[in-house]
Amino acid sequence: MIVGVRHAEVENPDGLVYARLPGFHLSEKGRRAAGQLADGLVEAPVRAVYASPLDRAKETASILAGPHGLSVMEDDRLLEWSFWVRWQGLPWSRIRKRDPELLETYAADPASANPEDSLEATGRGVLDWANDAWRGEHDADEIVLGVTHEAPLAAAFLVGRGASVNGVHAMNLPHLSAVRLLPGPPELVDLAEWARRC
Repeated sequence: MIVGVRHAEVENPDGLVYARLPGFHLSEKGRRAAGQLADGLVEAPVRAVYASPLDRAKETASILAGPHGLSVMEDDRLLEWSFWVRWQGLPWSRIRKRDPELLETYAADPASANPEDSLEATGRGVLDWANDAWRGEHDADEIVLGVTHEAPLAAAFLVGRGASVNGVHAMNLPHLSAVRLLPGPPELVDLAEWARRC
């Protein structure tokens, strides 16, 4: 089973758009929550853990990998969607004033908001990672985790189900949400609950 996981909560007291900036680390609450999820998965057959190269994803992945004695492997296909880079380092409150037309486009038609790196392409990248991980040397009953970000994970969910990425606004993927990417179609899963039933 290949599962995408949204990283844990980040320390961001200034409410900045962190996008792809380095140096945004998990909050204490985020570390605790990731630790609780890791504890819930301690008996699960986790055989590999991948992460976006960004600090918050790598830290989450390290916590999840720790009980299994695994090293985290980075994969750029799990990176945050490039759309947000134009505002990284700015407070969320300022982006509406700076680019109201672009935000309106994103609200009305996310599929067209970033043509040079579309949300659909970002979702396909996550699915490509999942397919490559699926072909790895893992048994069918083993779990491979990929820690990523909300937009890429939501896009992978929608694209994998044959739905338009314009449905992204209807999705709510809180921190540490998990999506079973393969076997498909993608499905939201409660990893800790699944592990308890195994």
